[in-house]
Amino acid sequence: MDNPFRGRSTRWWAGAVAVVMVVGALGLWFGVPPLYHSLSARQARKSAISVATYLGLHLAESDLVVYYEHHPSFPDSSAYLVVESESGVSARDMRRRSGLASCHPAGSADFANAPPEYRPVKSPTLMSCKSVRTSHGFLSAEWDPAVDGGARTYLWATEM
Repeated sequence: MDNPFRGRSTRWWAGAVAVVMVVGALGLWFGVPPLYHSLSARQARKSAISVATYLGLHLAESDLVVYYEHHPSFPDSSAYLVVESESGVSARDMRRRSGLASCHPAGSADFANAPPEYRPVKSPTLMSCKSVRTSHGFLSAEWDPAVDGGARTYLWATEM
């Protein structure tokens, strides 16, 4: 019986398999890391917002999370969020809904890990608030009413 894959046909199939393997390897090499990075960044954003929401953060539809960090650790995970509201009034409403009270001029806070554009600038008008500490944790926020009317809020959510 003659083998239908002999001769030129065998070389053609071997070449086709080699090309498919090279294209597949290149696709994995260049395609998987960006896909993984995109999925892990989306998960980190979701986790940061989830931690803050669990501790009382109430974002409005118009509030935009422009920066986030999620620090997972059991049992004390934390999140750092920078929230842009439409105006100082809507930011004040968000902070009120989230239970942030006991406001006073800000002392020192540790924002060293955040890029400079996502941490508050020290000023005499910088304000700080904390939520009531529960068995789950607490929220703390800083904002500057003299800058952008206080529309940007810097939030720490700390689980305990």
